[in-house]
Amino acid sequence: MSIFFSLLAAFFFSLSHITIRKGVTKLGVSSGTIIMLMAGTLSTLLIALILEGVQVLKPLDLTSILFFALGGVIHFLGGWGFQNASASRIGPVRLSSMTGATPLFAVVLAFFSLKQVVNIYILGGIFLIVAGILFITMGRNDE
Repeated sequence: MSIFFSLLAAFFFSLSHITIRKGVTKLGVSSGTIIMLMAGTLSTLLIALILEGVQVLKPLDLTSILFFALGGVIHFLGGWGFQNASASRIGPVRLSSMTGATPLFAVVLAFFSLKQVVNIYILGGIFLIVAGILFITMGRNDE
């Protein structure tokens, strides 16, 4: 089931790249990112309330809340903000390929911050992903 959820996430991220490209050209990066954050927050809250009821709003431990809050700031301001800026410049195809570099950064960050190590198969897969990114970015831009 985890692989299925990962594929669904990849599909929805790719779909969002298309909608971002269409929206950012008229709205702008800052306004678009703010609207994305508001829409995402409200829809997530609504779905959580429907699926789990009001108990979903009960506070967790403070450390977990702080880590999730920090993750949200990093993800939305750093990730989505820069992604929206690049969507208006390079388009959704190249944007999607460049976000494919995520495993490379994740491996390095997880090693240094969580002391996680990877095996040769994961390293090989990351190498293939990065090689694919190089091929895509070196190709012609037909936009």
